[in-house]
Amino acid sequence: MDLAGGLGDISRDSRVFIKPNFCQWYKEVNFPKYGVLTTARLVEDIVILLKEHGVKDITILEGAIEIRRESEPMLQLVAKGMGLDVLAQRYGVKIVDALRSSFAKITAGDVTLSVNSDILDADYIINMPVLKTHSQTMVSLGIKNLKGALGIPSRKMCHNPDQDCDLNYHIAKLPGVLSPSLTIIDGIYTLERGPLITGRAQRSNIIIASKDLISADKVGATVLGIAPQTIPHIVMAARNHGRPADLTDTNVRGEIDIRTALKPHRWEFEQNESGDLPLFFERAGIRGLTYPPVDKTMCTYCADFISYVISGILLAKNNDRPLDDIEILHGKIHEPTGTHKHTLLVGQCQVKRNGANTLINHCVRIKGCPPSKKDLLEAYAGLGIELPDDFIEQMERIPETLMGKYLDKPGFDEEFYRIQ
Repeated sequence: MDLAGGLGDISRDSRVFIKPNFCQWYKEVNFPKYGVLTTARLVEDIVILLKEHGVKDITILEGAIEIRRESEPMLQLVAKGMGLDVLAQRYGVKIVDALRSSFAKITAGDVTLSVNSDILDADYIINMPVLKTHSQTMVSLGIKNLKGALGIPSRKMCHNPDQDCDLNYHIAKLPGVLSPSLTIIDGIYTLERGPLITGRAQRSNIIIASKDLISADKVGATVLGIAPQTIPHIVMAARNHGRPADLTDTNVRGEIDIRTALKPHRWEFEQNESGDLPLFFERAGIRGLTYPPVDKTMCTYCADFISYVISGILLAKNNDRPLDDIEILHGKIHEPTGTHKHTLLVGQCQVKRNGANTLINHCVRIKGCPPSKKDLLEAYAGLGIELPDDFIEQMERIPETLMGKYLDKPGFDEEFYRIQ
C-alpha cells in the first residue's frame, strides 16, 4: 500500500466499498478456492488498514454466481464459509449482496448497463480481483472483476453475439461505468486456465496495488506472461481513456521483474490439429464427435453447465467406442454444418438459434438458462451415450475431487480462505 501511495486519499468519513472476487461457492464441499477467490486474509488485511486509518463505514459487496439451487443466497454461503460474518461482527463491516439490491442504468458511450445502486453511492471503491487467466477474456483482473456489480440481464448482454460489440467490447466499458479508487490484485495464489475451479493454481505470493485500474491490469497481465497489448478488452479500455495498451505510461515499483516473476500462465484450451475437437478429448481417445471451441458468447450459466456436457462424454461407459457422428453446439453463434448425423444444442440460446434449422439431420435439445440436467440425461440416452447410473452424484463430487490435487501440497493453506 505504501508503494501504491497509501490510504491518504481516503477520508475517515468516507463510505468505502470493497469489491472482491467471490464468484462461487459449493455448500458443504471442500473445493479448491486457490486462485479462484480473493483470499479472506487479504480482505481482512485491507479492512484492518482502513480501520487503523479511522474509516468507520466499510461495506463488502459482491454478486456471486447463483446457478445451483441452494437453500441460502450464494453470498451468504460465501460469508459463512470464509468467515466474513466473523469479519463483519469484529470490525463492524457490512456485507451487501449486489444481486439483492436496486440497480441504476449507467451509460458509457454506446453501452448502457444496470449497476448495483449501493456501490454507486460509495465515496471510495477498493477493487480486489484475483490474478488469474480466463478462457474467454484471456485474463480476469480488475476490469473484469467489476462485472460482478452488474445485474444478471446486463451480465448476459455482455456476451453479445455481435462480434463488433462482444464480451471484450462490453468489459472495456466498465471503467467508464464504475471507477474504483484503488485496485489490489490478489496473487497470493494465481490460476492458469481459469477462471473457476477446473483451472490449475499455484502459490505465487504476488500482490499488485494501484490507484489506476488500467495500469493495475496491464501489470497483472504482464506478470501472468501475457502482453497487455494482446488482450482485447485491455486494449479497448486503454484506448477509451486515451492510454497506450503497453506499459510505456506505467511506473512499476517494488523489487520484482514483472516479466519473469512467474512462469507464463496459459488461458485457452487447445483444439486438435483439425480444430474440430478439444485436445483433451482427442488425447482421451474420443471419436465420432465434433465440438467447436468455446467462444465469448457463452454466459456463466452455460459455462458452468458445460462441465456436465464434457464429463458426460469422458465418463460414458461406452466411451471406448466411437460416438454416433455427433456435433455439439453451444453459445450464441455456432451453426450446424449439415454433415453430421446428430446435432446437440446446449442451452436456451442455441435452442432458439438453431432449434428449427433445416440443416440439422437429427436435432437433440438441452433447454433452459441454465440448461436442464434432466434434459442432459435424456439427450445423452437418445444419442447412445451411456452415462454411469450415478452420473449426477459423480458430478456433485467433482469439486471435492479437484481439491485432491492440492491436499498436503506445500504452500497450499486453506487458512488463507478462512477468517477465524
